[in-house]
Amino acid sequence: MLAWMRGFLSRHRRKLIVGAVLVGSAVLASRYAQKKLRQWQERETKEFLERARRQQHFESTERTCNQTALSLAPTVREAVSRALDTEALVARLREAPAPVDKLPLWERLKVLAFARAAAQVYAGALLVVALRVQLSLIGGYMYRDPRTSGDLQQNYLSLCQHLVREGARELCVLLEEKVRLVVGDTPLARRLDLRDAEQLFWAVQAAVAGDSRDPARSAAHYVLPPGLPGDCASLRALAADTADLLDSDEVAELATSCVSRGFAQLVDRIAEFYTDGAQPRNGLAHPHDASVPMAKLVPIVNGLGQQNPDPWLQQLLLDEKLKLLGANVYEAFSHAL
Repeated sequence: MLAWMRGFLSRHRRKLIVGAVLVGSAVLASRYAQKKLRQWQERETKEFLERARRQQHFESTERTCNQTALSLAPTVREAVSRALDTEALVARLREAPAPVDKLPLWERLKVLAFARAAAQVYAGALLVVALRVQLSLIGGYMYRDPRTSGDLQQNYLSLCQHLVREGARELCVLLEEKVRLVVGDTPLARRLDLRDAEQLFWAVQAAVAGDSRDPARSAAHYVLPPGLPGDCASLRALAADTADLLDSDEVAELATSCVSRGFAQLVDRIAEFYTDGAQPRNGLAHPHDASVPMAKLVPIVNGLGQQNPDPWLQQLLLDEKLKLLGANVYEAFSHAL
């Protein structure tokens, strides 16, 4: 038996060696594959948890942005109303003893009413776009470095107060100038249909777009102060990144789109007043069939400037392109080195 075994081993020595090597290699390969599989599973689990945590943090940042925009909107609206005050003019019109004394007041009210309505649109668009950029940027910054100080966060977010102060005033000066060019020569007695009213707003937007002070293309000028308090390098870096983003072509296109939507919403609200004066056609009154004199349109537009714009702001806050902008900014700064 032993002789047979020795003979067998001698005859099949090479095969046995090769087989042993193959079996050993298979075992090692199996163990290596299992190790790599565990590493891959651990890495995938870690990345999944990381994505989930980042997504949760971003969604929290988004909610904060929406709440901040809605809370600041009345303050911005009030700043515009103060800069383009029509209440004093309306009071003087009521007190004017003779029609001849009222004409200059009506002409002034015409310009201020349209300027205020237009400025509310531009200010609302700037507010939403700026906060979307700022909150997404600081959110990504905080995710990357949780040790970010509360003072830095507060000082950075307080930069948008410039929009409520100097930014809003500059915006109103620009809008009053452009509105005077567009509607200044329109007689108060001229009748305007809804298309005419719509064209006035589009003409104002076109006039603003042709100016180097266009808020859509130079948002940083209206949102951020020219100088920063203190010597905090981190705050200066955040402000510089914000300015670059606000003045980028992508943000300019989005801001322009927001302004266009705002004017479209204004015209829709004006259409409600035109419907009351339209002649029924096939049993229905269509606003495009009616016309009103400019003197009647002015109080309508003036009233729109006083209404709460929150429904329009809520539409902007839900805009998918703006949400994508915020997501891109957050993603970039949460991964930055």
